[in-house]
Order: sequence, then structure tokens, then C-alpha cells
Amino acid sequence: MKMLRGVFLFLASVSLLWSIEKPDDAPTKTVVGYLRDSGCIHRFHEVVKPLPNGCLEACVRVGSPLVILSKDEEVYHPVSAEMPDVDVRPKLLPFAGKLVKVTGKVYERGGSKAITVEKIEEVQE
Repeated sequence: MKMLRGVFLFLASVSLLWSIEKPDDAPTKTVVGYLRDSGCIHRFHEVVKPLPNGCLEACVRVGSPLVILSKDEEVYHPVSAEMPDVDVRPKLLPFAGKLVKVTGKVYERGGSKAITVEKIEEVQE
């Protein structure tokens, strides 16, 4: 009986692992939006495009996390394509405050979205 229960638990565990979305199964998507500091986009909903008052630069300078705010106001957290995750901030800094196009795999959990930064480029408004 114990052996049968052990086999059942093993099979249940394996089926659970197969049902979890694998990183390679995530859809590849291109997102266009402003690369912004996370604090401002959550506190000031009326501002989509960065203001020319130096706020973004000040926040970035002190280490505020960067996110992509799409024109339809979806927020994407940039992550690396590698596991374990590596810091993508150096790749993002030249684009802070700009309208960018990012291509990568999109992951969602509990209303939060992340995108791997496989390609990033500035786009014209």
C-alpha cells in the first residue's frame, strides 16, 4: 500500500511539473513604450511620457528600477533572457526616458508582466 501511494505521489508530482509553463513556452512579443522609472509611473497616472523637468534623470541616478510603460498603459518589468537572471540595467540606461521597442518573451503572474530584453531600440514618436 505504501508503495502504491509513493507511485501515485510521484506521478502527481511529474504531471504538476509538466503543467507549469516552461520559460521557452512563453510567447515572444514586441512592446513599444517609454522606458521610465517605476516610482513615477505608479504615483502619477496622468503622466505617460517623461516630463522635461529632470525628475526621470534624478530617479534613475539614485537607482530607481526601470520599467516599460506602453501607450495603452501596460507596465512591463525588463528581465534578462538568461537564468539565473542577470542585471539588464546597463543595457537599458542609454534608453531611459525614450520611446523604445523591446522584443522578448513575455511572462505574466498575478497581474504583473515581465519581458526579456532580447532586443531594444529607440523609435520615433
